[in-house]
Amino acid sequence: MGQSVRSRRARLLGIAAFAAATAVASVASAHHSFAMFDKEHPVELQGTVKSWEFTNPHSWLVLVVMKNGRPTEINVEGASVNTLIRQGFGLHTFAPGEKISVVISPLKSGSPGGAFVKATKTDGTVLTESPTPN
Repeated sequence: MGQSVRSRRARLLGIAAFAAATAVASVASAHHSFAMFDKEHPVELQGTVKSWEFTNPHSWLVLVVMKNGRPTEINVEGASVNTLIRQGFGLHTFAPGEKISVVISPLKSGSPGGAFVKATKTDGTVLTESPTPN
């Protein structure tokens, strides 16, 4: 009987470990999906920086643009701090009130927002998340 109890425990532990690994893989896969963004139709926006969140796991740039004569907030999702530092970004890359031009991959849903592609500052500085501008 001792053998069968150990065998059942080992089997249950194996099933629990598999379930945990599957759950973690599914969460990690969902987190890294950018399927919600339309990379085929980039959009250029002119606006004013409301806020810049230089945070992990993703940075956030909130831009205020005029849409149909009204100010509209656009939430732009960017890469992680580690990735952005290698491209020259920092805590003070964007300042509230700063006028910039931003290219995004818009949300497929049509909601205001998108994934960061590049930004151009008024002094001509171009910032991208990749080593080569998109």
